[in-house]
Amino acid sequence: MTMQGHKPPPSATPPITTADATTQASYHLYFSSGLYDLRYPSPNRIMWQRIEQFLHAGAAVLDFGCGSGRYLMRLQGRVARAAGFDVSPTALETIRERAARSEWHDLHVLGPDEADIADHTKAYGQVDLVLCLFGVLGHITDETARAQALLRMREALKPDSGRVLISVPNRARRFRAEQARNRDTSGLVRYSRRTEDGQNVVLNYQLFDPEKLVQELAAAGFNLRRIGCESVLPESWLLRNGLARRLDALLTPLCPPRWGYGIYAEASC
Repeated sequence: MTMQGHKPPPSATPPITTADATTQASYHLYFSSGLYDLRYPSPNRIMWQRIEQFLHAGAAVLDFGCGSGRYLMRLQGRVARAAGFDVSPTALETIRERAARSEWHDLHVLGPDEADIADHTKAYGQVDLVLCLFGVLGHITDETARAQALLRMREALKPDSGRVLISVPNRARRFRAEQARNRDTSGLVRYSRRTEDGQNVVLNYQLFDPEKLVQELAAAGFNLRRIGCESVLPESWLLRNGLARRLDALLTPLCPPRWGYGIYAEASC
Protein backbone atom coordinates (compact mmCIF):
# COMPACT_ATOMS: atom_id res chain seq x y z
CA MET A 1 0.00 0.00 0.00
CA THR A 2 2.61 2.54 0.97
CA MET A 3 5.78 3.12 -0.95
CA GLN A 4 8.49 0.58 -0.24
CA GLY A 5 12.28 0.67 -0.53
CA HIS A 6 14.91 3.35 -0.23
CA LYS A 7 13.62 6.89 0.25
CA PRO A 8 15.23 9.51 -1.98
CA PRO A 9 16.44 12.76 -0.39
CA PRO A 10 13.60 15.19 0.38
CA SER A 11 12.67 17.91 -2.09
CA ALA A 12 14.06 21.40 -1.65
CA THR A 13 10.50 22.76 -1.77
CA PRO A 14 9.54 24.31 1.58
CA PRO A 15 7.16 22.18 3.65
CA ILE A 16 3.43 22.69 3.55
CA THR A 17 2.29 24.05 6.90
CA THR A 18 0.88 21.09 8.82
CA ALA A 19 -2.54 21.34 10.40
CA ASP A 20 -2.55 22.38 14.04
CA ALA A 21 -3.83 20.08 16.78
CA THR A 22 -7.33 21.60 16.77
CA THR A 23 -7.68 21.22 13.01
CA GLN A 24 -6.34 17.66 13.10
CA ALA A 25 -8.89 16.82 15.80
CA SER A 26 -11.65 18.22 13.57
CA TYR A 27 -10.46 16.18 10.58
CA HIS A 28 -10.32 13.07 12.78
CA LEU A 29 -13.90 13.62 13.92
CA TYR A 30 -15.12 14.49 10.42
CA PHE A 31 -13.84 11.24 8.94
CA SER A 32 -14.10 8.85 11.90
CA SER A 33 -17.72 9.82 12.63
CA GLY A 34 -18.71 9.01 9.05
CA LEU A 35 -20.08 12.55 8.64
CA TYR A 36 -18.02 13.28 5.53
CA ASP A 37 -19.10 10.07 3.79
CA LEU A 38 -22.70 10.70 4.84
CA ARG A 39 -22.68 14.18 3.31
CA TYR A 40 -20.67 13.28 0.20
CA PRO A 41 -21.04 9.56 -0.55
CA SER A 42 -20.06 9.70 -4.22
CA PRO A 43 -18.32 11.93 -6.78
CA ASN A 44 -19.90 14.93 -8.43
CA ARG A 45 -21.01 13.46 -11.76
CA ILE A 46 -19.96 16.41 -13.89
CA MET A 47 -16.53 16.50 -12.27
CA TRP A 48 -16.15 12.77 -12.75
CA GLN A 49 -16.94 13.16 -16.46
CA ARG A 50 -14.21 15.80 -16.67
CA ILE A 51 -11.77 13.47 -14.92
CA GLU A 52 -12.63 10.59 -17.25
CA GLN A 53 -11.38 12.59 -20.24
CA PHE A 54 -7.85 12.21 -18.86
CA LEU A 55 -7.98 8.57 -17.78
CA HIS A 56 -6.37 5.82 -19.82
CA ALA A 57 -4.71 2.50 -19.10
CA GLY A 58 -1.23 4.00 -18.90
CA ALA A 59 -2.10 7.09 -16.86
CA ALA A 60 -0.62 8.04 -13.50
CA VAL A 61 -2.81 10.09 -11.13
CA LEU A 62 -2.25 11.88 -7.82
CA ASP A 63 -5.27 12.80 -5.69
CA PHE A 64 -4.05 15.66 -3.49
CA GLY A 65 -6.30 15.81 -0.42
CA CYS A 66 -7.90 12.45 -1.16
CA GLY A 67 -9.84 12.32 2.11
CA SER A 68 -11.63 9.01 2.51
CA GLY A 69 -11.40 8.25 -1.20
CA ARG A 70 -14.46 9.83 -2.76
CA TYR A 71 -12.67 10.24 -6.11
CA LEU A 72 -9.54 8.17 -5.53
CA MET A 73 -11.28 4.81 -5.10
CA ARG A 74 -13.05 5.29 -8.45
CA LEU A 75 -9.66 5.10 -10.18
CA GLN A 76 -9.12 1.41 -9.40
CA GLY A 77 -8.62 -0.52 -12.62
CA ARG A 78 -8.78 2.67 -14.71
CA VAL A 79 -5.13 3.81 -14.55
CA ALA A 80 -1.63 2.35 -14.39
CA ARG A 81 -0.70 4.10 -11.14
CA ALA A 82 -2.69 5.99 -8.54
CA ALA A 83 -1.58 7.78 -5.39
CA GLY A 84 -3.60 9.55 -2.74
CA PHE A 85 -2.18 12.16 -0.37
CA ASP A 86 -3.79 13.62 2.74
CA VAL A 87 -2.66 15.32 5.95
CA SER A 88 -5.26 13.46 8.03
CA PRO A 89 -4.03 10.13 9.47
CA THR A 90 -7.66 9.13 9.99
CA ALA A 91 -8.47 9.64 6.31
CA LEU A 92 -5.36 7.71 5.29
CA GLU A 93 -6.29 4.78 7.50
CA THR A 94 -9.76 4.75 5.93
CA ILE A 95 -8.18 4.67 2.47
CA ARG A 96 -5.92 1.77 3.44
CA GLU A 97 -8.88 -0.20 4.79
CA ARG A 98 -10.98 0.42 1.69
CA ALA A 99 -8.14 -0.44 -0.66
CA ALA A 100 -7.52 -3.67 1.24
CA ARG A 101 -11.20 -4.63 1.05
CA SER A 102 -11.24 -4.01 -2.68
CA GLU A 103 -7.87 -5.80 -3.14
CA TRP A 104 -6.22 -2.70 -4.57
CA HIS A 105 -2.75 -3.69 -3.45
CA ASP A 106 -0.71 -1.27 -5.57
CA LEU A 107 -2.46 1.93 -4.49
CA HIS A 108 0.10 4.38 -3.09
CA VAL A 109 -1.11 6.02 0.13
CA LEU A 110 0.96 9.13 0.90
CA GLY A 111 1.03 11.38 3.96
CA PRO A 112 0.56 12.92 6.37
CA ASP A 113 4.15 14.06 5.69
CA GLU A 114 4.08 16.18 2.53
CA ALA A 115 7.62 15.03 1.66
CA ASP A 116 6.00 11.72 0.65
CA ILE A 117 4.82 13.41 -2.57
CA ALA A 118 8.32 14.39 -3.66
CA ASP A 119 9.67 10.98 -2.65
CA HIS A 120 6.96 9.26 -4.66
CA THR A 121 7.68 11.42 -7.70
CA LYS A 122 11.41 10.66 -7.55
CA ALA A 123 10.78 6.95 -7.21
CA TYR A 124 8.00 6.54 -9.80
CA GLY A 125 8.02 9.63 -12.01
CA GLN A 126 5.65 12.51 -12.57
CA VAL A 127 1.94 12.01 -13.06
CA ASP A 128 -0.41 12.76 -15.92
CA LEU A 129 -3.17 14.12 -13.72
CA VAL A 130 -3.39 15.81 -10.32
CA LEU A 131 -6.76 16.13 -8.62
CA CYS A 132 -7.38 18.73 -5.91
CA LEU A 133 -11.15 18.81 -5.65
CA PHE A 134 -14.11 20.10 -3.69
CA GLY A 135 -12.44 22.70 -1.55
CA VAL A 136 -9.25 20.87 -0.54
CA LEU A 137 -7.22 23.97 -1.39
CA GLY A 138 -9.68 26.09 0.59
CA HIS A 139 -8.94 24.14 3.76
CA ILE A 140 -5.31 25.30 3.52
CA THR A 141 -6.07 28.72 4.93
CA ASP A 142 -2.52 30.05 5.19
CA GLU A 143 -1.59 31.78 1.93
CA THR A 144 2.05 30.69 2.03
CA ALA A 145 1.06 27.10 2.74
CA ARG A 146 -1.39 27.14 -0.17
CA ALA A 147 1.35 28.38 -2.48
CA GLN A 148 3.60 25.56 -1.27
CA ALA A 149 0.83 23.01 -1.83
CA LEU A 150 0.33 24.21 -5.40
CA LEU A 151 4.08 24.03 -5.96
CA ARG A 152 4.07 20.42 -4.72
CA MET A 153 1.35 19.62 -7.24
CA ARG A 154 3.24 21.33 -10.07
CA GLU A 155 6.44 19.42 -9.26
CA ALA A 156 4.51 16.14 -9.34
CA LEU A 157 2.90 16.90 -12.72
CA LYS A 158 4.34 16.13 -16.15
CA PRO A 159 5.17 19.39 -17.96
CA ASP A 160 3.03 20.34 -20.97
CA SER A 161 0.96 17.16 -21.23
CA GLY A 162 0.00 16.89 -17.55
CA ARG A 163 -3.13 18.47 -16.13
CA VAL A 164 -4.30 19.58 -12.71
CA LEU A 165 -8.04 19.66 -12.06
CA ILE A 166 -8.85 21.86 -9.10
CA SER A 167 -12.03 23.19 -7.53
CA VAL A 168 -12.57 25.73 -4.77
CA PRO A 169 -15.56 27.22 -2.89
CA ASN A 170 -17.05 30.35 -4.44
CA ARG A 171 -17.17 33.25 -1.96
CA ALA A 172 -20.12 34.78 -3.83
CA ARG A 173 -22.22 31.68 -3.08
CA ARG A 174 -20.82 30.03 0.03
CA PHE A 175 -21.06 30.96 3.72
CA ARG A 176 -22.54 34.41 3.11
CA ALA A 177 -23.80 34.72 6.69
CA GLU A 178 -20.42 33.77 8.12
CA GLN A 179 -18.68 36.29 5.90
CA ALA A 180 -21.05 39.05 6.99
CA ARG A 181 -20.71 38.10 10.65
CA ASN A 182 -16.93 38.03 10.48
CA ARG A 183 -16.74 41.30 8.53
CA ASP A 184 -13.74 39.75 6.86
CA THR A 185 -13.11 40.86 3.28
CA SER A 186 -10.49 38.15 2.68
CA GLY A 187 -13.03 35.33 2.33
CA LEU A 188 -11.69 33.40 5.33
CA VAL A 189 -14.47 31.81 7.40
CA ARG A 190 -14.93 29.28 10.17
CA TYR A 191 -17.89 26.92 10.03
CA SER A 192 -19.19 23.86 11.83
CA ARG A 193 -21.06 20.66 11.04
CA ARG A 194 -22.78 18.45 13.60
CA THR A 195 -22.26 14.69 13.75
CA GLU A 196 -25.12 12.30 14.39
CA ASP A 197 -24.16 12.05 18.07
CA GLY A 198 -24.18 15.84 18.47
CA GLN A 199 -20.48 16.66 18.27
CA ASN A 200 -19.36 19.76 16.38
CA VAL A 201 -16.80 19.54 13.58
CA VAL A 202 -15.24 23.01 13.30
CA LEU A 203 -13.20 23.84 10.20
CA ASN A 204 -11.64 26.91 8.64
CA TYR A 205 -12.21 27.66 4.96
CA GLN A 206 -10.67 30.07 2.47
CA LEU A 207 -13.27 31.13 -0.08
CA PHE A 208 -12.31 32.19 -3.61
CA ASP A 209 -13.49 34.22 -6.54
CA PRO A 210 -12.36 33.32 -10.07
CA GLU A 211 -9.69 36.03 -10.07
CA LYS A 212 -8.11 34.77 -6.85
CA LEU A 213 -7.94 31.18 -8.13
CA VAL A 214 -6.39 32.27 -11.43
CA GLN A 215 -3.87 34.45 -9.60
CA GLU A 216 -2.76 31.70 -7.22
CA LEU A 217 -2.42 29.16 -10.04
CA ALA A 218 -0.33 31.59 -12.09
CA ALA A 219 1.90 32.42 -9.11
CA ALA A 220 2.62 28.69 -8.73
CA GLY A 221 3.69 28.42 -12.37
CA PHE A 222 0.51 26.90 -13.84
CA ASN A 223 -0.98 27.80 -17.22
CA LEU A 224 -4.76 28.10 -17.10
CA ARG A 225 -6.51 25.95 -19.71
CA ARG A 226 -10.12 26.54 -18.73
CA ILE A 227 -12.22 27.77 -15.84
CA GLY A 228 -15.89 27.27 -15.07
CA CYS A 229 -18.42 26.07 -12.53
CA GLU A 230 -17.82 22.91 -10.56
CA SER A 231 -21.58 22.90 -10.10
CA VAL A 232 -24.28 25.56 -9.89
CA LEU A 233 -26.51 23.84 -7.34
CA PRO A 234 -25.19 22.84 -3.89
CA GLU A 235 -23.10 19.68 -3.94
CA SER A 236 -25.17 17.90 -1.28
CA TRP A 237 -28.34 18.38 -3.37
CA LEU A 238 -26.75 16.74 -6.40
CA LEU A 239 -25.85 13.58 -4.51
CA ARG A 240 -29.39 13.00 -3.26
CA ASN A 241 -31.78 14.36 -5.87
CA GLY A 242 -32.00 13.16 -9.45
CA LEU A 243 -33.95 16.22 -10.60
CA ALA A 244 -31.28 18.52 -9.13
CA ARG A 245 -28.58 16.55 -10.98
CA ARG A 246 -30.39 16.86 -14.30
CA LEU A 247 -30.98 20.59 -13.82
CA ASP A 248 -27.37 21.15 -12.77
CA ALA A 249 -26.12 19.25 -15.82
CA LEU A 250 -27.94 21.83 -17.97
CA LEU A 251 -26.87 24.89 -15.97
CA THR A 252 -23.22 24.17 -15.21
CA PRO A 253 -21.84 24.32 -18.79
CA LEU A 254 -23.73 27.57 -19.46
CA CYS A 255 -23.01 29.64 -16.35
CA PRO A 256 -19.91 31.80 -15.77
CA PRO A 257 -17.55 30.74 -12.97
CA ARG A 258 -18.72 33.42 -10.56
CA TRP A 259 -22.20 31.85 -10.53
CA GLY A 260 -20.92 28.45 -9.48
CA TYR A 261 -21.37 26.83 -6.10
CA GLY A 262 -17.75 25.85 -6.65
CA ILE A 263 -15.23 27.15 -9.17
CA TYR A 264 -13.39 24.62 -11.34
CA ALA A 265 -10.12 25.09 -13.22
CA GLU A 266 -7.97 22.96 -15.50
CA ALA A 267 -4.30 23.93 -15.77
CA SER A 268 -0.96 22.65 -17.04
CA CYS A 269 2.65 23.54 -16.36
